Amino acid sequence: MRFLARSLGLFLAAAAFVAAVVDGTRSIADNHFVFLPVRAVWLWLGPASFDRMRAWVEASLSVFLWNNLVSPLLGLPFALVLMLVSGLFFWLGRPPASRIGYVSHL
Repeated sequence: MRFLARSLGLFLAAAAFVAAVVDGTRSIADNHFVFLPVRAVWLWLGPASFDRMRAWVEASLSVFLWNNLVSPLLGLPFALVLMLVSGLFFWLGRPPASRIGYVSHL
């Protein structure tokens, strides 16, 4: 299971690097900072799922939650979100702590 988590973390880190390079290339070409937000990627992958998720959050939870929490999170750079998720998978796939030097039973 740790191998799978670390492999997925490595894949997501590589994807984050590619997304950062694409954002950097666009920023250099446009002479100002440009990044691809998560919302744009989600809408590109499946606009119907975005609309369903928005309707579900607004109906089940709250419009306030969508407007003040979810929407700003969807405005974050895609490369940053991928890097954070890859870090989470690296953390989940870390080896167990060494038991040497600790009392294992009382």
